[in-house]
Amino acid sequence: MLLIASFGSSAQEQPTKVIDQRFQSGGLPFYVSYYGNFLTHPGIKMGLDWNLFMIEKTKEKRRRTKTIRKVLLVTPAISYYTHNASHNGLLASTDLAWRRYSKNLFYREISVGVGYFKRYNAGDTWDVMEDGAVTNVGASSRGYFSPSVSLSLGKRFNKQDPSPISVFTKLNSNLLVDYNASMSVELSVELGLRIIRGWGINANKIRTIVK
Repeated sequence: MLLIASFGSSAQEQPTKVIDQRFQSGGLPFYVSYYGNFLTHPGIKMGLDWNLFMIEKTKEKRRRTKTIRKVLLVTPAISYYTHNASHNGLLASTDLAWRRYSKNLFYREISVGVGYFKRYNAGDTWDVMEDGAVTNVGASSRGYFSPSVSLSLGKRFNKQDPSPISVFTKLNSNLLVDYNASMSVELSVELGLRIIRGWGINANKIRTIVK
């Protein structure tokens, strides 16, 4: 009887685990942003958020309750920009991101990614051959493997809306591998809008760990 009572009391002491349904409904989050290569070369970026799991932690304080949510997600995207009289750039990429929401749904995020960057040169391209001869090969393009590191800040609005909207800014640092027999760093800045749609590809409920 004492053993049964001890099990019963321990079960009663466990807090009720309540999952925030605002993170469990709707389709896959879709985002679009201004994509500025080195700030001044204008472009556009579009992508999706695929949430893997979320950790939800609640802290009881004297006058308020603080809830922190941390989400691990994958973000496939495609970016395009133009550098006048030089080249156009196309980047297909996928990032693995770790996003932390505050109680008021401000968030900060860090991500690492891999991608493939295609550079389309404007005008004619000239190649120097092994014997020193210079050859006009016309307009050309070249592709590069492109790992990246990014930092982002944002805010989610419409707390009770099933299709909430977020605004964000993001700083990206991309490495172009084997660029002119070496490597090159490409910096870009984003300013964008994210929405969870009520249509399209349905997102599975996020696996949530409540602490």
